[in-house]
Amino acid sequence: MPFIEVTDGRLYYESCGNGRALVLMHGAWASHAWWQWQISDLCGAYRVFSYDARGHGKSAPLRDVFSVAGFTNDLEIFLQRLQIDETALIGWSMGGMIAMQFCLNHPTSVRALVLIATSGHRIPGLKLRIYSHYLQALLSLLMDFAQPRKYDRAAQQFPRQNLWLEHQVKNMLSPMTSKEVFEWVLADIRDTPRENFFAVIKSLWDWEAGDELRRINVPTLILAGENDTLAPPCFSRLLHDAIPNLKLLIIENASHYLVLEQPQLVNTEILKFLKEIGY
Repeated sequence: MPFIEVTDGRLYYESCGNGRALVLMHGAWASHAWWQWQISDLCGAYRVFSYDARGHGKSAPLRDVFSVAGFTNDLEIFLQRLQIDETALIGWSMGGMIAMQFCLNHPTSVRALVLIATSGHRIPGLKLRIYSHYLQALLSLLMDFAQPRKYDRAAQQFPRQNLWLEHQVKNMLSPMTSKEVFEWVLADIRDTPRENFFAVIKSLWDWEAGDELRRINVPTLILAGENDTLAPPCFSRLLHDAIPNLKLLIIENASHYLVLEQPQLVNTEILKFLKEIGY
């Protein structure tokens, strides 16, 4: 399996296709596998790299609270190791934050940005919402411990039957999401160690680019779901106002997970945008 060595760990990645480089960066609690509905279309025109951020998938574990700066440094090393001097970055949610920060740090290395369901500004109430989820998850954990057959698994992964987790995934996705996608997401999240969930989100909640966003001058596309409650469209509009060369598209009947819910539309818009800017 391909890995790239970074500071105190390694990152798992996959690649396919030929041509100019595209790097796909997933959201919090996800992995490179969440791009599976984009890969085949994008690999037809580009050399596509998708990797697991630290603390996700098959990459090095997140031993403590990290930071967007740390995730960005991992991306810098990843590109250096693969000798990628210029690329277009496609970042969803947390991946979008990393993409923006990397572009601010290395403006000459980025030819285009595609930002999906993300924000460059601090989201009010996020900490309160996360603490609420934490308490619910803790209650779920205590209930699991009360059932001896589940105890040996409870500290690591979510048990196969966990009503709290199923409820959270159902709320994450649009009602239009297929049963196949819902079950895949549920199974993937069950395999994620519980301790990673809150270490990851604590690594993100104080980050914002704010006025620095005006320094981003590469062609940028932002895709947002009209029903996104995690990064509502109002934050995409703030990005539209801040980044000079940005095209905004708000997708109807889509949530924060539009890459899973409406993959064909997302793929079409990404490829059309990259073609329009000559990349």
